[in-house]
Amino acid sequence: MFMRLAVLLIAAASLMAQSGQGPIGLRHHYKPGDALRYTVTFDGNPNFNSVLIVFQSGSVPPDQSGLTANFDIEHSMRAAPGIFDVEGTIPPNVATGTYQLSIVQTRIEPQGVKDYDVRAFLETVDVDNSTKYDFPPLKSVVPK
Repeated sequence: MFMRLAVLLIAAASLMAQSGQGPIGLRHHYKPGDALRYTVTFDGNPNFNSVLIVFQSGSVPPDQSGLTANFDIEHSMRAAPGIFDVEGTIPPNVATGTYQLSIVQTRIEPQGVKDYDVRAFLETVDVDNSTKYDFPPLKSVVPK
């Protein structure tokens, strides 16, 4: 019985790996400098010059007030008609937190830009940044 269960679990894990889906609830933790890679697919064959992905977090921890609560990855390449590979690294000024995939921004030169709201995809990235800042309280600002 145990052997059958083990074979079933291995088969299920193999199928999830082949389909690109991981176990539900598995969270990936990244740090600044780590690479992120995504494939973005559109209907048809749009003539985009670039595709950019934006991640946003709700807040910045108090001890990281000098860091940012959003970042983007912006190196894109057309992989096939309507399919773009987008990659980049997590910048060093990103605060610790959970970042939600929020916007896919496309550009058609010379000035066409469209932001797609993609929060419904429920894709998140956890970032762990050990950088801390101890900013002193502001005492005053007075004119001279």
